[in-house]
Amino acid sequence: MSGTDVDEGAVGREGQTGFGTGFGTGFGDGGRTGVIVVGVDGSPDSDEALRWAVREAGARSALGAGGGGTGAHGGYGEHGGNGEHGGNGAGPVTVTVTALMSEAPGSCPDAVTADAALPGVRGVDAAAEHALVAAVRRARDPLSPVPVVERLVTESAQTALLAAAEHADLLVVGLHGQSRRHRFVLGSVSADCLHAATVPVVVARAGYRAHPGGPVVVGVDGSPESVEALRWAAGEARAHRAPLRVVHAWNPVPFAYPGVYTGIEPDTMEKAAEAVLDDVLQAALPGSALAGTDGPVVERLLMPGGPSAALLAAADGASLLVVGSRGRGGFAELLLGSTSHQCVHHAPCPVAVVRGR
Repeated sequence: MSGTDVDEGAVGREGQTGFGTGFGTGFGDGGRTGVIVVGVDGSPDSDEALRWAVREAGARSALGAGGGGTGAHGGYGEHGGNGEHGGNGAGPVTVTVTALMSEAPGSCPDAVTADAALPGVRGVDAAAEHALVAAVRRARDPLSPVPVVERLVTESAQTALLAAAEHADLLVVGLHGQSRRHRFVLGSVSADCLHAATVPVVVARAGYRAHPGGPVVVGVDGSPESVEALRWAAGEARAHRAPLRVVHAWNPVPFAYPGVYTGIEPDTMEKAAEAVLDDVLQAALPGSALAGTDGPVVERLLMPGGPSAALLAAADGASLLVVGSRGRGGFAELLLGSTSHQCVHHAPCPVAVVRGR
């Protein structure tokens, strides 16, 4: 799809041939640009997703402008450096938000379809353009101006968002949309994006109690996916100058940890769980970050019980909850199982799902 980056009030329109390279090169290409794609349909959850994305773009831009170095928004690399590949960025960073709305049958918001039938409205195109521009205006923060590109597409919302995400750093969606067809979780836009996106996906709901500066909470279980989630969460905490709360849930079950079986004393089980937490922290963060000298303040939290309850409790007062796309042990089958469902639907803050490399 060819498109034009436009200012508010002039909406870019897309065809049906796939997204080109106009969405930017991302933080990985020298660390100088970034793109956050947001699904927009005018619903309360969508509005919250767009507001979150605008704030996120502002925080990432400010981090780069302050000389914090970015790569993948200031996360920590495998070998102890900052950024996606362990390198340091320098100079200004521009992060753009792409607000994307679909007017395809089945994806077009109910309110747009209704407005298109009103006297004096020139069909779905005009109604969709009005709805998209209005949503962007509601989300803008005059104290933190962020470039926003408005795009109308004729593909389904899922297809368009996933294609756009291929050229972006982050995908943000609301939990529920306006279209009745996609209101349920199974088969919804948010669920399809969580399953298929190759970049981190943030799911937002309306009605959160905002906690500016609240900790970024991340669940870990020793899997490579949770290591990647921790690296990404550290970058988020750094960008927002927030504490990082690292959570590991454990249960005294057979073969929960190597060499540890049911019947072993609880103290032994807890020590094994502590070892898992230590190993993940060492794998994901450099020593200087753990010492608090080159990154966020790290809070370790070892919680007995199930993963859903542990994460939801730890997320109280948090600004963001981060989980890996799938894990083992305490967070097994995170994306497809009950844990992700509970987190996305009941967490008191937005939830980010991060895929392993």
